[in-house]
Order: sequence, then C-alpha cells, then structure tokens
Amino acid sequence: MHTSSHSRAAAAAFTLVELLTVIAIIAILMGLLFPAIGIVKEQARKVQAKTDVNNIVAAVKTYNTEYGKYPPVQDPPVAGGTDDFVGDPAASATINNNALFNTLRAIAKGVNLTNKFNPRQIVFFEGKRVADSTAPRAGFADGSTDPIVEGNFYDPWGKEYNVVIDSNYDNQIGVDSQYNDFAGNNAPRVGCGAFSLGKDNQLGNKGDKMYKNGTTVSDDVISWQ
Repeated sequence: MHTSSHSRAAAAAFTLVELLTVIAIIAILMGLLFPAIGIVKEQARKVQAKTDVNNIVAAVKTYNTEYGKYPPVQDPPVAGGTDDFVGDPAASATINNNALFNTLRAIAKGVNLTNKFNPRQIVFFEGKRVADSTAPRAGFADGSTDPIVEGNFYDPWGKEYNVVIDSNYDNQIGVDSQYNDFAGNNAPRVGCGAFSLGKDNQLGNKGDKMYKNGTTVSDDVISWQ
C-alpha cells in the first residue's frame, strides 16, 4: 500500500513538472513571436503607405490630364514662384491636405466649394474612412467635428500625407526644405510627389532631413523612388 501511494505521488509530481515545462516553452515562444508580429505589422503599414503615395500621385496626374492643369490648393491659386505643398506641420506644411483631396474626391468643401476646381465632379481618388476621427489613421477623417481635420487623408501612423505639386511647371518638385539629399540638382524630376513621415513622424532618420544617408535609409515613405 505504501509503495502504491508513493508511485502515484511520483507520477503526479512528474505530470506537474511536465506542465510547468510546457508553460515555460509556450512563454518563450510567445516572447519570440510578439516581436515578429510587430515587424510584420510595421511592414504592412509601409506597404500601405507606399500604395497610398503612388495612388495620390496618379490621381493628381489624372486631374492634370483631364483639366490641363494641376489641382490648386489655394483660392485664388498662387501663380508662379513655389510649388504647392499640403500636408503635416511636422513636414513644414502650412496647408492641410484636405485642400487637395476635396477637389480630387469631388467634395464641394473648402477650396473646392461649389466644385470650383472640379466642375465635372470627377472622382480622381477614393479611400476608406478612418475608424476613429478623434485619432485618425489610415484613411480620411470624414465626419470629424474638427473643421481642420475633417477630410484630411492620414497615413497608417496617424500623420497627414504630404503632397508636393509642380504648380510652377518647372518639371521638378521642390522638397529641399524637407530632404537635403533631394535639394538643388537632385530635386525629383516629377510633376507631383507624395510622402509619409513614417513611424517616427520625423523628416528623414530621426529628424536629420535625409531620406538616405550613406547606408542608412529613413523610415519615410516617398513616391519618387
């Protein structure tokens, strides 16, 4: 009788050790898995941002083909001088990007009131509505009670997409205030450019205003490369 009870106790103890071992293994695997999930999610955000900036440029070019000019972001449009630039203040923008997207989306608000700059009411750009307009990310802040935020297009990290348009028609966009490596003769030879500040919400790598510095590439997402 004594031997049988001892055997049952030993068996129970062994089962408990097994259980603790399994729990420990699961904990280790979860610890390894969570960072991997974060990397995959961040990569998905970058892919989405790249798709968005390319689609923005395509919409502006299509507008130009349709109307024979680029969409103005001010009323009256600023003639000559500098390129039009809309987006986030962190990128030195002074005009919110809804000034552009209301026109591209055929929404009669703001600069495009009464469909002034899109009289044919052609929808050049479509996008989903953000899930939470009080903390917008990955879409349009449609329905926001904040008139500044309402209609802005946000990247997956919650910052406005930035768009530069060659409104002075010199066959390049001026982004030298944003990126030192795209200044002067290195200015992008495109009619429109769009970019996101990426996860760190700063120009370049942690605010150095360099998209690429040597072998270091910032987390910014740009359309012209």
